[in-house]
Amino acid sequence: MEGTLFIDSSGLLGHCWGSGNRLLVYSLPERVKPGSAQAAPIHEVRCGGVFMSCNEFTRRLARTSFDIFCAIQKNTDPERCFTFSMQYRAALAVCSQEILQFLKLYEDVDEAKIIHLTAQYDLIQRLELIWHLAELVFIQAFPSGHLAYNLCSWFHVQSQEAADDARILIEKASRPQAPQLDSRLRAEEDERFWPTVLSLVLQARPHEAASVLALHSHANSRGLRSLRQLLIAMPIASHTRNKGSWNKCGAAFSQAWNYWQSECSRRFSSGEFEHAGGDPESARGMKLILSILAGIPSVWEDPVIVQATGGLQAWYFRFVSFLFYTDQLVTVDGLSGQLDRWLSYNAMPEPESGLDKVVDILVTNIFRLDFQSFFYAASEKLVDNWWFVAHFTNLLHRAYPDVLFCSANASLPSKEEENDYQLSVAGQSGSHCVPVLPEYFLVAYVDALASDTSLLSIALGYLDYCETGRERQSTLLLTHANPVSTRATNWFVGQAQSRGLQSTSEQLCRVAARRLLPLVFQENYDQFLSSFLPSCAALGWALSARDYCVVNRLAEQTLARDDGLHTDVAATCPRLPIEIAEMAAIVLGFFSGRTLDDPSSGTSISQLAKESNKLCFSPELAFLVRYAELQQCFNDGDVTSAVDRVIDLLVTSSGSSNSVSSMGFPGKSCLSFGGCSRISMRLRLRLLTEIRHLLGKHCIRRDQVELLIAALIDLRCDFQANLDGQSDKLSTLLSRLHVLLARELASTFLSSNSAGTVGSSPSEMANQA
Repeated sequence: MEGTLFIDSSGLLGHCWGSGNRLLVYSLPERVKPGSAQAAPIHEVRCGGVFMSCNEFTRRLARTSFDIFCAIQKNTDPERCFTFSMQYRAALAVCSQEILQFLKLYEDVDEAKIIHLTAQYDLIQRLELIWHLAELVFIQAFPSGHLAYNLCSWFHVQSQEAADDARILIEKASRPQAPQLDSRLRAEEDERFWPTVLSLVLQARPHEAASVLALHSHANSRGLRSLRQLLIAMPIASHTRNKGSWNKCGAAFSQAWNYWQSECSRRFSSGEFEHAGGDPESARGMKLILSILAGIPSVWEDPVIVQATGGLQAWYFRFVSFLFYTDQLVTVDGLSGQLDRWLSYNAMPEPESGLDKVVDILVTNIFRLDFQSFFYAASEKLVDNWWFVAHFTNLLHRAYPDVLFCSANASLPSKEEENDYQLSVAGQSGSHCVPVLPEYFLVAYVDALASDTSLLSIALGYLDYCETGRERQSTLLLTHANPVSTRATNWFVGQAQSRGLQSTSEQLCRVAARRLLPLVFQENYDQFLSSFLPSCAALGWALSARDYCVVNRLAEQTLARDDGLHTDVAATCPRLPIEIAEMAAIVLGFFSGRTLDDPSSGTSISQLAKESNKLCFSPELAFLVRYAELQQCFNDGDVTSAVDRVIDLLVTSSGSSNSVSSMGFPGKSCLSFGGCSRISMRLRLRLLTEIRHLLGKHCIRRDQVELLIAALIDLRCDFQANLDGQSDKLSTLLSRLHVLLARELASTFLSSNSAGTVGSSPSEMANQA
């Protein structure tokens, strides 16, 4: 961030960091009364790393660029890199045109937004200009005679005003004239006529310039015919294949060029253009054009030529025109010398803005073929726009892999991840090469993209193609995010898991689980007003995070509210049975999908055993798992197995080995929760109430009823030793349950399916019970 930020504030200022390298500065009120709604204005300060101040236009540019980037990474033909470079330029051009069209159509937009979009339009246009020039010099390998003409084509593409004006003039001259006009309108009277012809000549478009000159009212005069003949006969080395006028040999072309230029000099010095064209303005325009064709050095400082090339700041356009008319056979290696020659005659103007200064530096480095200075300047001066340097270095690396490589010892582990992409080059012979520089810029661009959460998926996509530091940077992006919704958290977790970042995925789940804990432990949580069960959501996130301390705590907290087995549960926790059932199903489903003999689970036996040991300290959690299996037995209609499960939990300790197993699938057993202490009286009472609806239906065996009665007697003894003021209610509840079990036991002796021998009457057995 350059310059000084001034904030109009009458009081003290506070600050805090926002997302995306933003500093939020706000005014501190001197005194805030309780309950007052006094607002403090907030000023947003961006300190770099932001992708061109993201808006709808640059977001589309980012997405389009990512598609091109992915296509480049999959490409195996270096010759196609030029095509991808053109696609990047097209994306920049579309973005700038969208901004320009928006500014034209929506004039009532806020003034600040207009200023911002105008500056962004100017920036993107300059980026396209620099990219196009760097593409011609750095990427395309032009043979001798083609570079100068293509540089003039760069001038022609980046300055389309002359081509547009030429088309307008030709269309205007071809219109049928009104019958009341006595004479034909003169094209040269249009103020655009001579600037258009001059610009086309400077852009090495001689045929187009001759076509516009043919519109002149004195087009058939000697001077204009002579000038048109010279333009049409201009030798262009890049056209030799099509014309066949001379061989590809440089000597043959030089001979033709020297002859043509000497003819231009001869006609200029002969004075035949002194009074040509019928008016002084035409004579001045023709003499100026002929001076350019003759290669006179002093002509390039003429104010008319300066104006035709875009002003003093666009000196590079005049330079490529100078290059074409003085050394058309120049090669890439000769550009630096020609630039020194140009600057010796023409001083570089002072930049009018910071952006002009950056463009001058980058263009100069391109003409000097200085890769290091170019990328250094681009990364330093365009710090708010890593888009350019990231994509261009990657493209250049794909086209010429040896240009941007730096060396690193192959026998040593890579240190780029530890040193955060240090820009160092170790010149050791025979060492392994790694592309540090392109990936450094790519990571910087990714950080800029991540400042906008809507572009985070694209940022992660870029990191997938990094050879070094991919896991580290992906972890940083995902962990620094702050998803506030379940959908967003699921997306972040999915992104981490798809990249094999298991620890990052667990960390995100852990944060999501702990964010819900205050709501779970809130005593006055109104379950009537919401269908959301925070305990179930928190349990799911905690299991995914392997945060078993939270899992155990949630199970204990939920079952601790289940004191309504002898009171009115519906009045205090109307959804508690549903909550317990859902939590039990979540725990059971989680571990059922991670069985010991499931090869697709990707989890080792030792890891599963370790996770099992972490859960064995919570009898409540073990109860939830067995309770879920009990409900599954009821749902499947397997009453016998359900009652056996209840008896197993009542009679044995809750953690006996092999006590937890999925019913009906002997090949897939769940984890054993061995080592737990005996379940509490409250949970035992809960289990007994689960089979109350089966009593009287003759579906429980006699041995099962006897075991249930024994468990009930044991429970009544424990309650008698620990009862408080609620002893009457509990005694009544247990007595009723005891009577029901006694009747069920008596019915087993009367049933025809009973295997035992009747030894006493049912009434006597009931009295004994």
